[in-house]
Amino acid sequence: MPQDIIVGVRAVESAVALVDACGVHDAGEFTRRQLQEMDPTVRADVLRVLDCVVRGLPVHWRRRRGVPQLMVFLDGPDNVRMEKVTLRELAKHGYLDEFNRWSAGIPSAKAKEHGCAALVYGDRIHARVVQIGPFGSAWHLPDARVDVCTAHRDLRLNQTFSLNFDVKGWLFPRLVFHKWVYDTISGTYED
Repeated sequence: MPQDIIVGVRAVESAVALVDACGVHDAGEFTRRQLQEMDPTVRADVLRVLDCVVRGLPVHWRRRRGVPQLMVFLDGPDNVRMEKVTLRELAKHGYLDEFNRWSAGIPSAKAKEHGCAALVYGDRIHARVVQIGPFGSAWHLPDARVDVCTAHRDLRLNQTFSLNFDVKGWLFPRLVFHKWVYDTISGTYED
């Protein structure tokens, strides 16, 4: 084996070991670090919203339609509300084909009123927005993760959390989040 190939293989192996050692490769560690960098009162509100997403999303999810667009927000000191948002309602805020540019503004406007809010959508939302036809876009492919764009009244920047899930069952499919999602949400309450 030539010397330059051996050096290249060793460099790749050491880079992978460094990424694993830093915890960057683990999605749970990244999410946990995002949450720990927040102020404790802000983190408590964001965790309440994320907990509502994890508990309520399996009820709204369907195999054919994927992850629905949901707005989750605080409703008083003890309640968290989850409402469906249609693409027509989202289109009032901007062009849907530029969704990533303006999607953070929706929970920010709701957070000014309620304290903390989140826009929940699947990672395949662009394929559902731009439905050219069965050959133009892969609108029929399922979502692989849930993106939760959170905003808080006291937070300067919005945080987006990506929560991975699996589909269990063939005849009666159901959405099941990965174990690290439950561990992250329940484990960061104690500080």
